Amino acid sequence: MGLMNNGRVNIVITNHVLRYSYHKNNSVVGRLVHGEVEFPEGTIKDGAIEKTGVFVEVVNELVHKHKWKRKKLFFAVPDDTVVIRQLQVPVALTKEEAAGYVKTQIGSSFYLPFSNPAIAIEFLDADEKNRDILLFAYPKDKISAYEEAFGKAGLKPMAADLTALSIYRYYYVTKQAEKNHVLLMHWNKDSLLLTAFKNHKAVFSRYMKISIDANRDEQSVRQLINEYIIEINRIIDFYQYSITKGEAQINQLLLSGDFPFLKMVKTILPETVSLPVHYFENEELTAKYIDVLGLALKKDS
Repeated sequence: MGLMNNGRVNIVITNHVLRYSYHKNNSVVGRLVHGEVEFPEGTIKDGAIEKTGVFVEVVNELVHKHKWKRKKLFFAVPDDTVVIRQLQVPVALTKEEAAGYVKTQIGSSFYLPFSNPAIAIEFLDADEKNRDILLFAYPKDKISAYEEAFGKAGLKPMAADLTALSIYRYYYVTKQAEKNHVLLMHWNKDSLLLTAFKNHKAVFSRYMKISIDANRDEQSVRQLINEYIIEINRIIDFYQYSITKGEAQINQLLLSGDFPFLKMVKTILPETVSLPVHYFENEELTAKYIDVLGLALKKDS
């Protein structure tokens, strides 16, 4: 993983665990420190910190154990409340000006399901008058709470990322991906996140909660998985007929996550979806760490 940023802590947050990586030397694979810590019940709920003291204590223990005091931190937040929209802005605007313009349009030309958003934009194609942009909006309060908690634990938060973007970054950088229409299925213990990428840009995201007992019998688990695969097929159709207006279709699936029945998903998917699936097998770390490995590839600026 020679492209990793060494000397930087990378942390991915889910509702249940904290995954981390710290690359001491970008020329030696063995210097990659990684692991995960399970949060005490109720620490994180719906992607937000519910018990700040407990969260800080968990992170603080890692900081002391690995000597991370005052290290730079990049972190990825749960994608449960992210909004991705394609909008238009006047072509003459710089990226900073475009972000300001978009903020003035919230509540009039388009709406968000939360107030006080943190936003980021990416430029797309432009004509003589207008430029298409991608808007990423996330509740600012959630991000600020994480930044403050990480700071209390002794780290220096530098940037936040979305988990889906981190996973796709790993796929794109390490696999030299050439597919232009990709659907990421990030299947975790309590959620399924579907994110569509068009020409390597995230253009759509759907987050679904999952409630499943690890002791359920195989037949009921298989039935549940089939229900979610029906939704995956709906998103594949939605991408083709609504997002690309029939001009393109998904041509690659990615499967990642820490879902306890991920092996069963791998067995069932080919039976119902006739698309190539990349499973992140034979990687440096197991598939559940792809998110934090992708975060480690994010550039400092």
